[in-house]
Amino acid sequence: MRKDLVIAVIAFLAIGAICYGLAALQPDLPPPLPFTALGGGSEKVVMRVNGEAITERQFNNFLLQAPEQMQFFYATPEGRRILADEVVKLKALEQEGRRLGVEKDPEVAMRVEMTRANILAGSALRKIIGSPSEERIRAEYEKERKQLETRELSHILIGYVGGAVGPRAGRPLTEAEAMRKAERLAARIRGGEDFAALASAESDDVDSARNGGSLGAMPPGSMPPALEKATANLQPGQISAPVKSEFGIHIFRAGQPVAQPYDAVRDALAARIQREEAEAAMQRLQKAARVELDPKFFPPPRQRPGA
Repeated sequence: MRKDLVIAVIAFLAIGAICYGLAALQPDLPPPLPFTALGGGSEKVVMRVNGEAITERQFNNFLLQAPEQMQFFYATPEGRRILADEVVKLKALEQEGRRLGVEKDPEVAMRVEMTRANILAGSALRKIIGSPSEERIRAEYEKERKQLETRELSHILIGYVGGAVGPRAGRPLTEAEAMRKAERLAARIRGGEDFAALASAESDDVDSARNGGSLGAMPPGSMPPALEKATANLQPGQISAPVKSEFGIHIFRAGQPVAQPYDAVRDALAARIQREEAEAAMQRLQKAARVELDPKFFPPPRQRPGA
């Protein structure tokens, strides 16, 4: 009994010594401060990591760096708390890096400088080109209204063995049999039979067959190249020759062109204008730059034989 008591006392003293040692290793942090504006300014402090303040604006910037599908979640109360845990990991590692002096490593310093250069260059480019005016976007829309039209397309699809779409009924057709069937159907349509009725009865594309073969509005470039080529020059009411794709053998009929509304294409037009202006600005700055190259590091290009 006495022996057990002695062992217990020794164990208690050992645990106490370990806890004291761990406490001694912890840095002396200032007492917690109230979460008020930083330095009396307008930026509210929302958290601290080892005494280092993180403002609401900084925290929201962390949120914006998250994948787009996660940003909505991180904006919720539960998500903010989870994101705070990730911020703690990042800031604690950054602080440890400063303690270890990693920013003095030449490789690290170079990478930081490259990141800084990219951020400054991107910000400068955005400042130079700005946002295109509504007048400019509207003028581009009017200029390209014809090219921006969508086409109403319908089709009859005949599946074949090895294609992605199987037959609605009966045995699967070989590719040659499917092509012959499509040619017969095309001849019947040219002879006056109703396209929608044939599509409903014969097309292996069950979904479009329910609507007389209608595929709806198909913007240019939305189909595989072979199908785009087969339908590009079809006039309203005209049918295509049978054309093969991975799905089966198609017969297309063109409907009336449909103009896309301005609001549907405005953002895409604005983005394209900005890309074009950014490229022009970069080329202008490149041509105006004074460039000196070390000929030993950048030897002149070799002349190709016969050049």
